[in-house]
Amino acid sequence: MYIPNLVLTTGQGAMLPILVYAARDLHASAGAATAVVAVNGLGGLVFDLPAGRLLAAIGERRSAWVGATATAVGLLGCLLANSVAVLAGSLFVQSAGLALWSLVWMTYLSRVAPAPIRGRALSLFGGVMRVGNVIGPFVFVALATKNDASVGFAIYLVALVIGFAWYVMAQDRSDQEAGAVAQPAVHPLKVLRDHRRGFATSGVGAFGIMLLRGSRVAMVPLWAAHIGLGSGSAAAIFAWSSLIDLALFYPAGLVSDRWGRRAVALPCILILSVGHILIPFSHSYLTLFLVALTLGFGNGLGSGIVMTLGADLTPPEGRASFLALWRVVADGGNVAGPLTDSLVVALASIAFAGPVVGIIGLAATTVLAVGLEEPPHLDRRR
Repeated sequence: MYIPNLVLTTGQGAMLPILVYAARDLHASAGAATAVVAVNGLGGLVFDLPAGRLLAAIGERRSAWVGATATAVGLLGCLLANSVAVLAGSLFVQSAGLALWSLVWMTYLSRVAPAPIRGRALSLFGGVMRVGNVIGPFVFVALATKNDASVGFAIYLVALVIGFAWYVMAQDRSDQEAGAVAQPAVHPLKVLRDHRRGFATSGVGAFGIMLLRGSRVAMVPLWAAHIGLGSGSAAAIFAWSSLIDLALFYPAGLVSDRWGRRAVALPCILILSVGHILIPFSHSYLTLFLVALTLGFGNGLGSGIVMTLGADLTPPEGRASFLALWRVVADGGNVAGPLTDSLVVALASIAFAGPVVGIIGLAATTVLAVGLEEPPHLDRRR
C-alpha cells in the first residue's frame, strides 16, 4: 500500500497546486476557479457511500481495478478539456474513482494494523502521501514550460498507471485471497445510529481538519495568483509547505500512540485555523511563503489523524460500510473548505475567505477538545 500510494500522490502533488491555474486558463473567474478545486473532492463525497456498498459486494481487489480505471478516465478528460464545464466534470469522475481506491486502502490498513501501533501505521501512510505532495510540485516545476498547467494532469496520469501496476504486482497470495472476500453491507443510517457519539465528536473534528486542509489547497495558490505570483511560484510555495508537513509525519504517529489522539489532533486543527486567519496579511512571496509553512506545520502535526480516528471507531463487522460513511465526513470537509472560500469570494472579498474558514476551524477545535475520547488501549495504558 505504501509504495503505490507514494507514486500516486506524487502525481496528485503535481496536479493540486495548478487546478486554479488550469481553470483560469479556460477563462474562469476567481470564484469559479475556486469552485473547480471543490469539484475535485465533490466526486469523492458523492461516491463514498456507493463505494462502500461496491467494496462490500465485490471485495478489495476488484474495487481497486474499478477505482483506478475511473480515475484514469477522469484525468484523460482533464487533459482534453476545452471548457471549465468539461474540466469540472472530468475532475468529478477522477475524484469518484479515487474515492473507491482510497476506501480500499483504508479498509486494508484498518484490518491489518494492530491497535498499539495503529497511529504510526496510519501516520506513515499519511507521511507517504506528504512525500508525494512534496515531490509532485517539484516534478511539475521541472517539466512544465511557460506555466502550462496541463502538464500536472499528465504527470498524475503517468503516476496512476505506475502506482496501480506496482499495487497489482506486489500482492501476495494472502493479499489476493483477503482482497477478494465480500463483506456484509450495513445501511448508513444504522452505522450513524450505532456510532452517533463518535461521529458527533471525532467526526466533527475530522470534518474540521479536512475543511481546513481542503481550503489550504485552494487558498494558497488562489492568494498567490491574487498578489501576482505565477503558477511556478505557487507550486514552489506549496512544495516547501509540504516539506515541513512531511518532516512531522512519524513524530505525529509516535505521539499519537504514546500520549493519545488529542495530543496531535488539537494542535493540528488549531494551527491550521490560525494559519488561515493570517493569509490576507501576506502581500509578497516571502510573507505567503511563511504563512504556507505555518499551514504545513499544522497539517504535518495531524498526519494520518483523520484515518486513525476512523480506524479507532470502526467495528470488525461492516468495516467497509463504516469507513465509507467516515469518508463522507472527511470528504465533506475537504469539499466544504474550497466551497466556503468560493462563496466568501463571491459574496464579499478574497481577503475574507481565509479568516472565515479559520473561525470555522476554531469552532471545530472546541468540539474536539470537549468531546474526543481516546481508544481503549490508550486508556488502559494511562
